[in-house]
Amino acid sequence: MELFFQWNDGNLVVTNWGLIGLLIVPGLVYGIRRGWQEEGFTAIGLGIAVTALGDGFAQFLVLLVNRVISIFPLGVAIILNRPAEEWPSLSDEVISWEDPWVKAVAFAVIALVAYRAGTILGRRQGVGLLGRIAGGLFGAMNIILILAKVLEISRPLEQDTVVDPPTVTILGMPSDMLKGVIVGLIGLIIGLFLLLAWLNRRRARE
Repeated sequence: MELFFQWNDGNLVVTNWGLIGLLIVPGLVYGIRRGWQEEGFTAIGLGIAVTALGDGFAQFLVLLVNRVISIFPLGVAIILNRPAEEWPSLSDEVISWEDPWVKAVAFAVIALVAYRAGTILGRRQGVGLLGRIAGGLFGAMNIILILAKVLEISRPLEQDTVVDPPTVTILGMPSDMLKGVIVGLIGLIIGLFLLLAWLNRRRARE
């Protein structure tokens, strides 16, 4: 129990693992509700989103938004018949990729797309007890992937946080705490998803 929660002179101390445990509860419940297919497809999408491939796609989205924003002043200049040398440059960067808020918004968009894709590609009907349990497991994994990316981008929990009253101390969580488990977690997600797909297909044939 001390691995998750500790008592110190009447002060409840929430450890890193305790905080992770509390955060994955909503994902666990939501995953049970959605089932293994929807949560599994979502997990694969989020697994891609937290890798370098996901970062590259997020940067592309930011670049695209910058181009869309910069085209409006150019259009106004053309409509007003201003000389070409006075046209604004399309290379101007309105939104900087280095801004943590920009990275957070870009990841949030990709995460929402991953959840939506899971809903479209997966199905809830006909999912048995095993499928619900696996969905809960995928849901918990999804929260860990999201938390790992949030810690990497904004590092919101590096300092101890005290909530009073009641007196609760949430221990600071290092930004790289979950970075080492990401590759293994993605491999586990893919392996479990393929295993469940194989079992489901075999059951359908029988």
